[in-house]
Amino acid sequence: MFEVIHEFAVLGTACFMMALAVVWYSPMLFGNLWMKELGITEEILEKKKPDMWKHMILTFISYTVMLGLLAQMVVYAPLLTLSPVEAAGLLVLFIAAGAIPVSLFEGRSYKYYGIQIGFYALFIFLGTFILQYWPW
Repeated sequence: MFEVIHEFAVLGTACFMMALAVVWYSPMLFGNLWMKELGITEEILEKKKPDMWKHMILTFISYTVMLGLLAQMVVYAPLLTLSPVEAAGLLVLFIAAGAIPVSLFEGRSYKYYGIQIGFYALFIFLGTFILQYWPW
């Protein structure tokens, strides 16, 4: 997998995305609205704190896998006569369309859907940009 992909680009971008998620889901941006839409209170968060490191490690692994696949897309998009940005746009549309039924059947609000899809759209576009212009 890493014949063309720079491992440090993927790991560095994963670290950046972890920081982005912390800001995105914090009260600085959408944290309060996100918690309200999910029905999460501060007390519930306090109960989940002992598992926080496990969740953070699993999230980092998930982001690393996602960015490894995104890096493959950046490298091989020209074979499909697409620019990496066009391929990223198609990927965002795929994820946004795929999340609609899940949100509907789970009874989630449009605000929740917007927060989630907004994060992943930013994740994909920023990840594509960072991986494309990483100093290989």
